[in-house]
Amino acid sequence: MKTRIRRYLRVFLSLSLGFLLLWLITRGQDVEQIMLELRGARYRWIIAAILFALISHYLRAIRWNMLIGTMGYQTKASQTFYAVMTGYLANLALPRMGEVTRCITLSKVSRTPFNALAGTVLAERVFDFITLVAIVVVTLVAQFGFLRSFMNRLFWSPLIERAGDHWLPALAILLAVAGLLTTGILFLKHKSKRPREGSFFYKLRRQYRGFANGFRTIATMRRKWWFVTLSVLIWACYFMTVYLCFFAISATSHLGLQAGLTLLAVGSLGILAPVPGGIGTYHFVTIISLTELYGIASEPATSYAYITHATQMLVNIVAGTISWIILSLQGKRAQHEPPEDSP
Repeated sequence: MKTRIRRYLRVFLSLSLGFLLLWLITRGQDVEQIMLELRGARYRWIIAAILFALISHYLRAIRWNMLIGTMGYQTKASQTFYAVMTGYLANLALPRMGEVTRCITLSKVSRTPFNALAGTVLAERVFDFITLVAIVVVTLVAQFGFLRSFMNRLFWSPLIERAGDHWLPALAILLAVAGLLTTGILFLKHKSKRPREGSFFYKLRRQYRGFANGFRTIATMRRKWWFVTLSVLIWACYFMTVYLCFFAISATSHLGLQAGLTLLAVGSLGILAPVPGGIGTYHFVTIISLTELYGIASEPATSYAYITHATQMLVNIVAGTISWIILSLQGKRAQHEPPEDSP
């Protein structure tokens, strides 16, 4: 009972933070102008973005099937796709709940052990994290001077002006390096010991082992290049959902491929925030990037952020709900079928 209350409290606090950010973002803006931008949007581009979002999720399901196959189990691509979409639906209620949910639902309909599925999801997270880091690095390299000017104007200069000297940035860097070194030393110190269950080092060690197992799963699979190709295609589809929405609004229709890459990188970081569906955080980083980097007025920038986020949410809610219904029916049917031999 207490666990359930804590879970509901986390959902409430996360949503409250997200909606607070949305309120702070839109405060002082011309709401009527934002609504005009949304009503006048070219929806054919939004529909195209939705199709690319669905394709990316299906490719993710195929890639997940490859990882499941390395464990000696076979699952249908359709069932894996339904499980992926059910997981995205669960993420809207509680961040990171989707990984557990999709493993549970797929386990029920395919009779693949939950622990085996959980290991493959960890491998997916490892590769997606590497891909996201690569995208961020490519974005920084491709637009280094542009982004350096942006960071200096938005963050660095205000810090120096407030401090009145150059000691504050140096102190911030020193503290950051000291913090990283301290964390590394403590982790290495406790790595050989058995930490108390539930402690910070217990969770850190479990996460470390999960990532290590994920690397091993990817290293031992067959057709590695096909796995890499699928990963590239998945992120290319993500890019298209961002890029195509530029043409939905006149104010952003002139933005090019580099802007799309930047919005993909910062938007992905916004989605990773511990807020259901990236509500508020995604909008914040997207609007800041459009207004400060590309000189887009705040109202059309806000409209673009709402359009791209709503596109993702619409896909996750509609396709996720349909997938959950289908898997629920298949799960009931599977309960009455004789069990198959495990590999």
